[in-house]
Formats: sequence, structure tokens, C-alpha cells
Amino acid sequence: MSKKVSHIIIIMFFMTVLSNMAHPVTPELVVSLNMPSLMYGIMFAAMSIASFTMSPIWGSLSDKYKTRKLFLYFPTVGYGLAQIGFGFSTTPIMIIIFRILGGGFASSIFTNSIAYIIDETDNKTRSKAIAYYTAITGFGMSLGYLVGGYIGANDYHNAFIFQAIGLFIHAAIIYFFLPDSNVKFNNPNNKSTHLIFQVKDDFKKYLSTALGTLLLLVLLTSFSYITYSTGINYFLKKYLNLTPLQIGYYMALTGIIGMVANTYLTPKISKKYGDKTSLKYVLLTTGITLIILSFMKNLLSPIAIIIFLVFIFVISMFKPLLQTMVSNLSKDEHGKIMGLQISANSVGMVGGSLFAGALLDIYPRMPFIMSALIFILSYLIIIFSKKLKKY
Repeated sequence: MSKKVSHIIIIMFFMTVLSNMAHPVTPELVVSLNMPSLMYGIMFAAMSIASFTMSPIWGSLSDKYKTRKLFLYFPTVGYGLAQIGFGFSTTPIMIIIFRILGGGFASSIFTNSIAYIIDETDNKTRSKAIAYYTAITGFGMSLGYLVGGYIGANDYHNAFIFQAIGLFIHAAIIYFFLPDSNVKFNNPNNKSTHLIFQVKDDFKKYLSTALGTLLLLVLLTSFSYITYSTGINYFLKKYLNLTPLQIGYYMALTGIIGMVANTYLTPKISKKYGDKTSLKYVLLTTGITLIILSFMKNLLSPIAIIIFLVFIFVISMFKPLLQTMVSNLSKDEHGKIMGLQISANSVGMVGGSLFAGALLDIYPRMPFIMSALIFILSYLIIIFSKKLKKY
């Protein structure tokens, strides 16, 4: 990998640590303000809707002005300010406003970090770079969860203060030390005067293409993954009676497994079998192992643990494979296409979290069964999609 790609991956490792520090203390914020549990869903939906709206806009702007760096450090400052506001909110309205601002700013960071990698790689090196990016940032998410839990153990405000200060320092590091990428965008037909309408037109434009099918897969797999992850946190707490710290250790373990999978396995299978074939069987294996686990009564038996480890390995691999396939169809509009991908991902996140919340009250294992079926459906779409035949 080039030095620039290594730099952005390191930068985004620390960003994911910082951006996940507030998650373990957010429940404490809601409880301390005597707000209903419904507020969790509202907060998540507000942030995801902002991400859905703003991701393609940030990406298109970074394409137009041929700079990813500006749209990395500036939103990092905005995100830090939004998190301070969120952490010290005292009313539902304040929480929603700062969640919208946080989602809007964060979407630029994650959209343009992937676009940066695509700028600096070609089709031969991209899969490996994105796999490393996913591995390192996935571990950063888990580490951030643990760090935030420790810092905010006595007072949840401390986690938000530490997070904001870290984000401000991080923005300065990007400004002074990260070189800009080589943005190759050159499309005189791209008009950014009405970006909201442009995003709508872009989705319509790609709907009937191979890229449109991949964006549908992004939505479905995001929906499925969030359904699983929302359900597992609730399941571990209510039915296995794990403490927040124990859940944090569980997340750290899955993060380490994911890092190993994407560092060693994903690049190798992608190189040997190709991204499409690899993704196809990763999705199928994810669905099959998850549905088996959903019906097992003794989740601590040796066979259950083996199946679980296989599941954790494969579920961490679908995202970099899918991102690589999307990026290979982005031509020179890397920022815009990555923005559309994150928008599709945001829709899946909102739907998955609400879907899981509704199912958990009916039957606690149902989110895992439905998640597994949607992963298998995604596999079938790849198998039967005529638009992906030539990929």
C-alpha cells in the first residue's frame, strides 16, 4: 500500500475510536433525563436520516472541489461540537438537533475517507486496501466502546468531553499532516447548485444498472447486520445477563476476529476467487451459520462456539468486498458514489434497528432468524441478477 493509504487508514482508526466513545454512556444520558426508551430509536433515526441526506452531497462537493482533506478535517470539528452539545443536552429537542448535526458531519468523514482510498488505489490494490481499512476501523469501533465505557463510568459527561477534545486534536492532525489525495474527477456536467435534487436524480440514474443492484445489496446487508447487532446487544443483556463491561469485551473480541479476517482472509480470497464470487459465498455462509445459531438452545456448547467463530469471521468480510465492488463501478465520481453507498447503508441502519426492536418483543431470537434470511436473500440476488453477470 502507498503511504497515503496507510496514513488515511491510521487516521480513520483513531476516528472510529473517538466516534464510538459515546455509545456505552448514551443510555446513561437518556436514563438520567428520565426519557422513554423510545428516545433511543428516535436518536438513531435522526442521525441516520442526516447521514442519508448529506453523504452524497459531501461526496459530490469533494469531487467538485477536488479535495478530500477539506471534507475530512472541517466536519471533524463540527462533529466534535455536535457531540459536546449532545452530551450536555437536557431536552429531547436538543438531543434530536445535535444528533442530526452529528450525523451530517460524520457522514462526510466516512464518505470521503473511502473516496480517498479509491483515489489512491487501482482495481488490483483496492480490495486489499479496503479490507485493511475495514479491519482496522472495525477494531477501532470496538476499542472506542471500551475506552468510552471506562472514561464515562463515574460521569457520562466525561466521555463526551474527552471525545470532543480528541476530535479537535484529530482535525488538527489531518490539517497539518495528511496530504490530499489525487482526485481525478472531471465532469463538467455535474451541477451542484441543487444538490438535494441531484442526489434524487443520481439514485434514479443508477437504479437500473449494476451499481443500482449493488446499492440495493448495501441496503439489505446493512439492514440485516443492524438487525443482528441490535438484537445481540439486547439478547446478551436481558437473556444472558451480561454487564455493560462484559458486552464491551464481547464487542472487542468480535472486533479482533474481524480485524484478523479482513487482514488475512479477505484479500486472499478476493485475489483468488474475485470479489463477486467471494461476496456471494460469504453472504451464504453468514446466513446459514446465523440461522443455525438462532435455533441452538445451548450457545456455550463446543459446536455452537465453532459455528459462532465461523459466523463472526464471515460477517466481518462482506462489507469490504461489497465496498470494493461498488468502488470499481464509480469511475471518477468516487466521492459521489461512496456518498450514495453510505446513504443506502443509512436507510438499512434505520430500518434494521426499528425492525429488530419490534421483533424482540415478539420472540427474542426472531431478529437473528430474519437477519439470516436477508443475508441469504442477498446471496440469491447476486446469483440471479442479470445486471451483475458481467461484473
